[in-house]
Amino acid sequence: MGQAGVVSAQLVGFFIMLMVGYTCVRLKFYGMTTLNGLCSLLTNVLIPVLVFSNAVDGTTRTDLVNNWGIMLLTAIMYALLMLVFWLFAKLLRLRRERSRLFQASMIFGNAGFIGIPLVMALFPHNGAIYVALMSLIDQSLLWTYGVWLCEPIHAEASVSQPSPSLATRLLSILRRFVNPAFIGVLLALLLIVCNLHLPTLVLKPLHTIGAMATPMSMIYLGGLFALTKWWNVLKRYELYIGLALKMIAFPLALYALLNAIPLPVTHDMIIMITIIAALPTMTTIAIFSGRSNNMPDYAVGFVLVSTLFSLFSLSAVSMVIL
Repeated sequence: MGQAGVVSAQLVGFFIMLMVGYTCVRLKFYGMTTLNGLCSLLTNVLIPVLVFSNAVDGTTRTDLVNNWGIMLLTAIMYALLMLVFWLFAKLLRLRRERSRLFQASMIFGNAGFIGIPLVMALFPHNGAIYVALMSLIDQSLLWTYGVWLCEPIHAEASVSQPSPSLATRLLSILRRFVNPAFIGVLLALLLIVCNLHLPTLVLKPLHTIGAMATPMSMIYLGGLFALTKWWNVLKRYELYIGLALKMIAFPLALYALLNAIPLPVTHDMIIMITIIAALPTMTTIAIFSGRSNNMPDYAVGFVLVSTLFSLFSLSAVSMVIL
């Protein structure tokens, strides 16, 4: 019941922020041009600072060694999510951008805006360490594989055009890793491994800047609600199959699997990663989709519907595992 209360409180706050963004656009205080600028601010400054400041604050090299099991569980969870929803995208006969956005929406949960408060409430002593170590893998995958899934698929080059060289292809792949959030994750990992700590004088303003990411993301998303026909996603059959699988069946199956196989992890770690696996679609997926103008109404629809559905699904999963 406590976990459901935490989730409910978060959702009420998110709804208020969404309505602020929605109302501002409806009243024509600003439009798509401002939203595009806000999107750039979020992806290049606010979210990277949020990830960096959370990762380095209070995390030591000893913590990294003693709790490395969280990173192992996060890697296992994402490997299974990628495999399961790649297969389901094939089974559901989804094509091109629709297939990729479906996978992105189901793979990446809203750890930053719902998961972190929930984990901190469930595990007041170790929650900060769990979140920091999980973020190293979570954000690395989100800002590489997640970005790739949200990009539009360009038409194949004509036969007359020469195919790109191996070096060009490798350079294109490496460029995906050159973004502010991924650089922030690597820098945070370097500081932790070297056992270096930023002074409070530096961390405090970074936390203040990063704290703006949540309300600004919700306001941005609310603006997208006003400018996109997100309700069309309700006609997509994959929405209902995906929500039932991702937010109920998968986390419960993951919980059973992790308890059945011997791993160097604690039961609290298994509970934590099960909650993370049950989270609704990450808001950043809608931001990525909107930035590239790649079916933003589809991505926004998944974010909204899955967030509302999480009030039921997270409570149901929590009742089973706790």
